[in-house]
Amino acid sequence: MQVWIDEEELDYSKHQLFDCRNVMDDIEASLALYNKHHIEHAIFAPGYPVLYDHNKPEEGRHPLPNLELFKSFIEKYSQHTIPVAYDTDKGFMATRFFFLCDILGIPCLIMKQSYEEMTIAKSTGDMTIEDIEQLETLRSIEEPHVNHDLIASRDEVRNTTSTLIDARSNKRFLGEEEPVDLQPGRIPGAVNFSYEKIFDNQLPDADESIVYCGSGLSATPVYTALRAAGKKVKLYPGSYSEWIFHHPEQIERG
Repeated sequence: MQVWIDEEELDYSKHQLFDCRNVMDDIEASLALYNKHHIEHAIFAPGYPVLYDHNKPEEGRHPLPNLELFKSFIEKYSQHTIPVAYDTDKGFMATRFFFLCDILGIPCLIMKQSYEEMTIAKSTGDMTIEDIEQLETLRSIEEPHVNHDLIASRDEVRNTTSTLIDARSNKRFLGEEEPVDLQPGRIPGAVNFSYEKIFDNQLPDADESIVYCGSGLSATPVYTALRAAGKKVKLYPGSYSEWIFHHPEQIERG
């Protein structure tokens, strides 16, 4: 499937840009990035509440957002055009945006160029925290149709015969360091493929896989690249942070 679009292919009559640059869990710093400068006419896609929900230990540090809110956000701002996400160099918020669109059946593209490489006109912004809070009004109890063939549950991860890919750094995979989660290690049976390799045009050798990371964000570049390559892949949204809440005794190290 087509995932990437070149800057020269942008057509504002067909595409709507979304600025996915975020400082993880820091809305003020994220807003400052957007307000300082962004691609002209781009809509800011904040981490919370658009790209993920608040930390829920039983669901991981960055659970899926309210999907009706996400769908309503896209419909409100894309106005029947194709959403096109962009990010910083080696960022994983645009691929998170793509994953959410993908599971809802919304056509979506990602800029090949990072924000730093793009030459399109830029402008400043004046968004506020209150503007972000207003997005909560898009929240609804009505759930849209979700393609669950692209999402792996915790039970499926436990029993999978697919390749289980850990997209974190090798040191976190080995359990040599853990800067975020309570316990170092990995889900049993996983193999390591750091998400940064995707940006060096590398792909994991797997025809059918489940990918995870710490909280379901940095695994999305691997998910997206495998989808673009026509491979069968699922994302485990809760990832390692959800796993250790439920199975703290089922961890491998070394």
